Amino acid sequence: MERFKIAMTGIASAGYDPLCAVLELEFLSDGQVWQFYDVPEGVWYEWRKTETAVSFFHTNIAGKYHSELIGKAMD
Repeated sequence: MERFKIAMTGIASAGYDPLCAVLELEFLSDGQVWQFYDVPEGVWYEWRKTETAVSFFHTNIAGKYHSELIGKAMD
């Protein structure tokens, strides 16, 4: 999945696959890359436009969808 650089606190890059409803995030703190499954496309768009991305993530994504650590980002 292609991830795009994101100017959000705590998030280095993010990508979304609408066909599979998978959100993929790379975290700045440790470079871990996580996938979140069955995330509705509307949640992705709402998250992208919010000014409080970290708060939105913790309230609306983390713990709400099955997730899996898939590795660490390569520099």
